[in-house]
Amino acid sequence: MSKRLELAYRIDPALWVKKVLGIEPMDWQSQFLRARRGASIIVLTARQIGKTTTAAWAIAHCMLYNPGGLSVIACPAQRQSAEAVRRVKDILLQVGAKLSVDNVFGLELGNGSRVLALPGSDDSVRGLTVDGWIIADEAARLSEELIAAVRPMRARKPQARFAMLSTAWSRTDPFWTVWSNGDPSWLRLKATAELCGLYSEEQLAQEMRTLGEIAFKREYLGIPGGGGVSPFGWELYDRATRTLASLVPGAPIFNSRKYSPDDVNSWPLYKPIIAHDVGRSRDRSTAVVGGNNPYGQRELGIVAAHELPQNLFGSERANALAVIDREYDNSSLIVADLSNDATYGEILVQTFGNRVIGVHISRHGDGMGAERRFTHYGSLLVYTIGRTILLELLHREFQSDLIRLGDSNDIRRGYEQLANLDVDYREGGTVYQCAPGQHDDLAISFAILAWAAQHPHLNMWMRDVEARRRPRPPRPKVSWGAWT
Repeated sequence: MSKRLELAYRIDPALWVKKVLGIEPMDWQSQFLRARRGASIIVLTARQIGKTTTAAWAIAHCMLYNPGGLSVIACPAQRQSAEAVRRVKDILLQVGAKLSVDNVFGLELGNGSRVLALPGSDDSVRGLTVDGWIIADEAARLSEELIAAVRPMRARKPQARFAMLSTAWSRTDPFWTVWSNGDPSWLRLKATAELCGLYSEEQLAQEMRTLGEIAFKREYLGIPGGGGVSPFGWELYDRATRTLASLVPGAPIFNSRKYSPDDVNSWPLYKPIIAHDVGRSRDRSTAVVGGNNPYGQRELGIVAAHELPQNLFGSERANALAVIDREYDNSSLIVADLSNDATYGEILVQTFGNRVIGVHISRHGDGMGAERRFTHYGSLLVYTIGRTILLELLHREFQSDLIRLGDSNDIRRGYEQLANLDVDYREGGTVYQCAPGQHDDLAISFAILAWAAQHPHLNMWMRDVEARRRPRPPRPKVSWGAWT
């Protein structure tokens, strides 16, 4: 190969792909490969458009012409990252490159250049310095934490290129946030079905019939599912936090303090409910406190929201919940989500006795029927309810102005999680999902609390709680004369 041709291949990766690999890149692929050093690139694609292959071309070219360099690939799961590395390997072998290191999660050439497959978590990816390519594939499904961990990998090597490639998912995921923010520093490329010309009209029509309109638009046209608009708009929050009257004439006075029916922060919660969402993965376990309006009005007041410390399990988590329960005289009804840990119910019964109600959140269930579960310390009722039913009930309560929210940052954060839910309107009904990189722990606790507060079995649940409050009558004194 002449030095002039070698120089041309080094400068122009698209030319290298065309002449050496024998593949004619599409326009968007050529723009991707020819992006300047240090560029930030975001690519919105259709399914099976060749985005991973394009990234593999870019990394293989970089490894051949950038001795000692490092590139990384991050996907939602490490097996996907490993598959992308395998494509890089196939390209390198095709051009006759010699591998000095060859394993599932990494390759190295004799010139010292490397590529690594990163796991789908930010826990173990920090500390790398990248001067080649940082590829975030299927970026809409990556967490914000992972993207925040990989971007600084080029902080000391500003010539590294950072690329996010993905099909559409939601309007709240990290990929779409970048795609739609208008930041001019990003090179935006679009390779959807109507632009690339890879699919015939017959193929697209068949996919439309099979997937349905919403999924088809998401997978092939780059339109996020469900319109991305959560029904929990901020106007509902404003209505729920608005105090209609600061003081109501004739309002009851307790302990020399006036209470207003319209100011939830002043409500005397004599029947408090603690909704306890048991977090999994990175979510925190939560405790949201509220109760029905003590003035006879059909309203639920949410007065406090707590995120428990992370990495608490079993009895430690129950003890943290008990600290909050003590603020309400150890007399709260505990309504706990046992979906991810059925054994946790036994620990709750051990800690709180028979004032624990279990909830199992699944795809189906109306939340009316209960299963009685027996533990070493007593039994508890567990109700199964669909996630969609739970959240739609909460939404109806907000729409009907039957929820009053206290004024605190934690309560606002909980509502923000509701506002950020990813909503997919399917033929079978509405599906509420937590967008990638987001949390919904407080939001689910709000929904559990609303479900419990209006449940027809509430009075039955409260009997045991009230029995604990009721003072026991003194035992009658028995004199020695009674034995004669």
